[in-house]
Amino acid sequence: MNALANFFTRLIGRYLPDPLVIAFGLTFLTIGLAMVVEGAGFIQTATYGGESFWNLLAFSMQMTVILLAGYLLAKSPPVNAALVFFVSKVEKPATAVIVATLVGAIGSWLNWGFGLVIGTLVARELGQRVKGLHYPLVIAAAYSGFALYGIGLSGSVPLLIATEGHFLQADIGIVPISETILSPVLLITSLVIVLTLPLFNAWLHPKDPSKVIEAKPEAPSPAAAAAGDAVRSIADRMNNSPLPGIAIGLLGLVYAANHFVTGGSLNLNIINTIFLFLGILLFASPARYLAALGDGVTIVAGIIIQYPFYAGILGILTGSGLLVTFAQMFVNISTPETLPIWSFLSGG
Repeated sequence: MNALANFFTRLIGRYLPDPLVIAFGLTFLTIGLAMVVEGAGFIQTATYGGESFWNLLAFSMQMTVILLAGYLLAKSPPVNAALVFFVSKVEKPATAVIVATLVGAIGSWLNWGFGLVIGTLVARELGQRVKGLHYPLVIAAAYSGFALYGIGLSGSVPLLIATEGHFLQADIGIVPISETILSPVLLITSLVIVLTLPLFNAWLHPKDPSKVIEAKPEAPSPAAAAAGDAVRSIADRMNNSPLPGIAIGLLGLVYAANHFVTGGSLNLNIINTIFLFLGILLFASPARYLAALGDGVTIVAGIIIQYPFYAGILGILTGSGLLVTFAQMFVNISTPETLPIWSFLSGG
C-alpha cells in the first residue's frame, strides 16, 4: 500500500498542473470535441463559450463565500484555542491520524471551506506535538475528510438545487435537501465514511520508524500586534472594539434562526449566512476579522477565475449539442437498474 501511495504521489507531483491550467485545457478539449463530434464551426463554438462565460457569477460568489467563511470561522480565536486544547491530549501517531481525519471529515460535512482549513490546522498542530508521526500522512488524512463535502450540509450541488432561483430551476425545479443531503442513503453513506476512513488512514502509517517523516519544527511566528496596542484615534477604537462585530454577528444569526423558525429550508445562501456571521461574532474585533480576511482571500483566488471558464465550457457543451450526445450515449447503454451507476460515473 505504501509503495502504491508513493507511486501516485510521484505521478501527481510530476504531471498534475494547476487547476487553472486544467480549466484552460478542458476549454480547448471541449471546443475540439464540439467541432469533431457535432460539426460545429470554431467561431460558433467560441461564441457559445463566450456568451456563457459569465452565467455562473452568482454561483461563483456563493462558492467563494462558502470557502472564505469556513476559513475565517476556523481561524477565529475561540475555535483555534479549542483546537489547541483538543490536540494537546493526543500522544500516539495512529490516534493523531484518526483525529485529523475525523476533524477534516466532520468539518467538511458541516462546511467544506471550514473542513479544509480546520483539518489542516489540526494536522499541523499534531505534527508539531506528536513524536513519531508521519507528517505527510497526517496532512493527507486531514484533507481526505473532504470526501464528505458533496453530501454534507454545504454540498454545492444539493444546496444549489434547493435554492430558489438557481440556474437549473426551469429544468429540474427545486429539490429539497430531504431528498439529497438528509436522505437516509446519504446519511448512512456519511456515517460509514466517518467510521471507516480514519481507521484506513491510521492503517497506512509506516510501521518502520526509518520511513517516518516528522514535521520540521516551526519557528514561533511573531505574535500579531494586538489590534488595540496602538489605539490613537476614535477610528482606531471603533476598528478594534468588539462591540460592532458582536452586534452584527448576533444580528445575522438572529436572521438565520428566524429563517428556520418561519419555515425556511437549508440552502446555499443560509449556510453562507450562518458561517459568515458566526465568524464575525467570534472574531468580534472588525480589525482582526479584516486581517484574517486578507489572508483568506488568497485561498479563494482560484475559484474567482476558474468558474467563468467552467461556465464557458458548459455553454459549449449545451450550445453545440455535446451535452445531449453524451447523455444519450449513457442512456443507450443503461437499464432502469444501471442508470444510477452510469449517472454517477458520467458525473465523475
